[in-house]
Amino acid sequence: MNIQREHTKKRCNFIYAMCGMSLYSWYNYSLYDPINNSFFTPYYHTGTLFLLYLMWDTYHMMVNKDTLFRTDLMIHHTLSFTVTAMSLNNNALLMSNYIIIECISLMNNILKNKPRLLKLYRTFCVCVIRTPLSLWFLYYYIPTIIYPHWKLTLTYNHYFYMKLFIHDLSFFFVLYDVFILWKLYSKPKN
Repeated sequence: MNIQREHTKKRCNFIYAMCGMSLYSWYNYSLYDPINNSFFTPYYHTGTLFLLYLMWDTYHMMVNKDTLFRTDLMIHHTLSFTVTAMSLNNNALLMSNYIIIECISLMNNILKNKPRLLKLYRTFCVCVIRTPLSLWFLYYYIPTIIYPHWKLTLTYNHYFYMKLFIHDLSFFFVLYDVFILWKLYSKPKN
C-alpha cells in the first residue's frame, strides 16, 4: 500500500467535506448579519471539522515523517490551527467561509496523474479564489466588521492581541500563496 497515495485520498475527502460545508454556509448565511457564535450552527461545525482535520493531518505527517512530512505544510497547519482556534469562538462564520480557500487541494487526488492540469488548477485557485478572498477579508471584512464586534465583546488586551495576531497571520497566508506559486513554477521540468 502506498502511504502517500492513501493519505492524499483521505486528505482530499476531508477537504471535500469542509469545502462543501463552507459553501453551504457561504450560500445560507450572510457575513453581514449579527455575529452568532452558537455551537449549534453548521458553520461552527465546519470550523470544528477543520481543527480536527489539521490535527489528523499533522499527526500523520509526524508519524510518517519519511513520506508525508513537509515543513511548509507543518508551519501552515500550525498557524491555521492557532488562528482558527482563537477565532472560532469569536467569529465562527468567518472561519467557516475562509475554509473555502482549501479548495486548492481538492483535485490533488483526482488529477494526480495529470501534473500539468493539476498545476493549472492550483494556479487558478491561488489567483482567483485564495488570494482575492484573503485580501478581501484582510482589508475589508476584518477591519470593518470583525474589529468593531471584538471591540464591543472583548477586553481591551484580548482585543489588541487578537487584532494584531489575526491581521499579521492573515497577511502570512497571502505570502504562503505566493510561496505555493513559486514552488509550482520553480520545479525543474521533467
